[in-house]
Amino acid sequence: MDVRIDDLSLTFGDFTAVKHLDLHIEDGESLVLLGQSGCGKTSTMRCVAGLEDPSGGTISIGGKTVFGSKINLAPNKRNVGLVFQSYAVWPHMTVLDNVAFPLRMKKRPKSEIRNKALETLELVGLAHLAERGASMLSGGQMQRVALARSLAMEPAVMLLDEPLSNLDARLREDLRVELRRLQLELGLTCIYVTHDQGEALALADRIAIMQNGRISQLADPWATYRTPASAAIAAFLGVSNIFGVRPPAERCDRLRLREHELEVDFGTELPVDTTDLSVCIRPEHVRLRAADAEPSTAQRPNTWLGRVEISVFQGSFARCSVRLDAGPVIEVQSHEEAAGLLRKDDRVVVEVDPKHVRVLPGEVRTPGEES
Repeated sequence: MDVRIDDLSLTFGDFTAVKHLDLHIEDGESLVLLGQSGCGKTSTMRCVAGLEDPSGGTISIGGKTVFGSKINLAPNKRNVGLVFQSYAVWPHMTVLDNVAFPLRMKKRPKSEIRNKALETLELVGLAHLAERGASMLSGGQMQRVALARSLAMEPAVMLLDEPLSNLDARLREDLRVELRRLQLELGLTCIYVTHDQGEALALADRIAIMQNGRISQLADPWATYRTPASAAIAAFLGVSNIFGVRPPAERCDRLRLREHELEVDFGTELPVDTTDLSVCIRPEHVRLRAADAEPSTAQRPNTWLGRVEISVFQGSFARCSVRLDAGPVIEVQSHEEAAGLLRKDDRVVVEVDPKHVRVLPGEVRTPGEES
């Protein structure tokens, strides 16, 4: 079922956690709320679940209002499934009993309860552990039990609050794929909360980036990654080459850095507001080669000489920090075999195609916000 949020606000005393938020999640869509701690993403999800009472606005699920004027349905009346960061698995019960528990609370027939619980455990790959005590499970298995317990209720909407953050890196990656498979296979409407951009990109149909209680950017994973709406969002998404630039001329295709005498050519349009701009370059868009004879770089745009400060071999790629002769340090992620052989103080030529240089405002302005 779809979820519609209109003009949602949530305040705690003088602090406003969510500010006039509007959002529509389509039936069967996986929407990820992404942002740093304190941005309002978990508060938004808890309002949908009924765990927080909003200060204003309306929330509907499947066309039915669950919060609004004189309406505030209890969490157990909203038909939502919840999976939290903590596993919340009862250790004194078996795996099967954990999954069957909410079905018993709904007073389903005994035969239906067992069959449904086993069927759901099969979905998450734990049917063979149905009779094992929950205290004997690994962290990843416990999280699968928590997921199965929510799925067994056949919720209208699944709400997941950083459910993978307590797991080790490899298991986290495996479960991302498993969660996405289940969401697509079952056609689940999901709201997933995380601060991890990798999780967001892997699990979302759309990503809502939240800052200061508002949505700053709403887009599919490809657009979010390739075209961040501001330098602040680009930095959060892991763009390490962000350089403030001086106010541009009225018409130009080249900008000078604020802190260095370096000019950068760009191939994208300038934002309308040019009072606070930065150029942003992803490390994987920077090309690197040894400067054997230090040839002239003047005839090619965005071609600079520099010296390697550090080079770290990562197997399929190398990460390098290069101090350009003009002053700034630029980060490089190169899949070229030669990059893995570079060492500290090696002279190199750095190249960036202007089409990969994005010019972004410092922050996303919201309606009514003062400049």
